[in-house]
Amino acid sequence: MARTAVSAPEIPSPAALAGLVRAIHAAGVDDEAWPEVLDRLRRHFDAQAVTLVHHEFLGGGEVTLYESTTGGAGGLTEHAAPNPWFMSSCDYQPGRVMTGDELISTPALRRTDFYRDVLQPRGLLHLLCGVVDQRQRGAHVLAAYRAEDAPAFGAGQKAELALLLEHVTLSMRSQWRWQEAHDLAHALLRLSDQDANPAILVSAEAEPLHTNPAGSRLLEGRLGLRVDGGRVVAANPLERRLLAETIARVAQEAPSPEATRPAVLTLAGAPDEPGIVVVVRPVGSVFRRHAGGTRGLAMLAVRGAQQRHDPASCVFARQFELTAAQARVSAQVFAGQSLATIARSLGLSENTVRSHLKQVFQKTDTHSQMELVHLHARVCPTLP
Repeated sequence: MARTAVSAPEIPSPAALAGLVRAIHAAGVDDEAWPEVLDRLRRHFDAQAVTLVHHEFLGGGEVTLYESTTGGAGGLTEHAAPNPWFMSSCDYQPGRVMTGDELISTPALRRTDFYRDVLQPRGLLHLLCGVVDQRQRGAHVLAAYRAEDAPAFGAGQKAELALLLEHVTLSMRSQWRWQEAHDLAHALLRLSDQDANPAILVSAEAEPLHTNPAGSRLLEGRLGLRVDGGRVVAANPLERRLLAETIARVAQEAPSPEATRPAVLTLAGAPDEPGIVVVVRPVGSVFRRHAGGTRGLAMLAVRGAQQRHDPASCVFARQFELTAAQARVSAQVFAGQSLATIARSLGLSENTVRSHLKQVFQKTDTHSQMELVHLHARVCPTLP
């Protein structure tokens, strides 16, 4: 009787493997590319389907994160029968590669409800899996499945998956870190957008990177600040150099201890209006892909741009137990008013204003108007 020739599986070329590795890492920055990557892995391992799942050991729940674009594994995780391949969390150590018969023998697998309800209807039997990552309650697993009438995965496929798994793990962890940072940044920006006070995120060169709605209105109205030549500048030309130098100093990439503290500037406002107070805070640095380096960032928090500060409702005044007169003087100092202007607006003599200010210095343990403004900005962050 003549035997039917069985062709040996095609051995992938080094170029094909290199292309697969590149595709794996490319998927780390393109979430939608994973199904195609898994399909390439399916073809590479001569499998029927490949999935990337997260399995919860405590409740047995499983979520398919990605699956190959072709294959018969659809709905594999939507089952009630316990998965015998996941009976022990100790087996799923990061980086480990296993075949299904290492976890449960094929005869024993065929006796389970999981086989009858899940695998058999799909014509599946053989498993090759690698542990991408494990947390306390679950594991991320890359799993390749072969049909029941196909040969089981062997030592060669295990070795190849162990090599490729390192790249999958690096790619996935990179994606997770990026996604976490992206989501956190957006959460913080949404919080900033809800702030009634103008907030403007700038680079060390004063380029605006994010502006909340209040900040946009302030820049459009040129209320002490404006955008000129793609940079945030003081509306008063005489104050532009001071603002630029302050931002550059606070946002420098390797800040000195002095530069890590916020700087407080008082800038001229609109005609017949008090000036605004700009608190310049360092907020770390951001990576510049096109330059291959980082650049420092600063947040401009603007106070006094919307309405006059109400001393009666000021947290600062309550915290330091200022009298009504002291609170009014402190609020006007914070708004950048001179002692002479404060005296005229309150109907007091300059000596009386100085006396109130001296008492404010004593209660707040400050020694200058700038130090008082700096403390006021930190204690009363909800200032209008």
